Amino acid sequence: MREAWVLNGFIPSNQEEEQILEEISTQLMFDPCKESHRLRSNSWSEPDRIRNPKVVVEKLTGGDRSREWQCWEETSLELLRKRGVYTGLTTYIHEIEQRLTPIILSE
Repeated sequence: MREAWVLNGFIPSNQEEEQILEEISTQLMFDPCKESHRLRSNSWSEPDRIRNPKVVVEKLTGGDRSREWQCWEETSLELLRKRGVYTGLTTYIHEIEQRLTPIILSE
């Protein structure tokens, strides 16, 4: 799920994003960036709306795709691996490192 991976790499870049993340975390009673795998709803209606990862990403990024890209382009691989254990991101990164890196380095 793309949204879970975006959340795995989300680091607030300003005070507004910090506040939004804090509000969402308070509602959920967990940090959606550290535990995005717990967002399992696909509902756009209350009360489950806040558990929809698409809704959380939209709120945190303001719907800005370039802000979403920052979450995986600028966040350290170490943090992505740590947060991505339960979303498949860690496995994906490992797979890329094991299979794609040797191909690129051989050329």
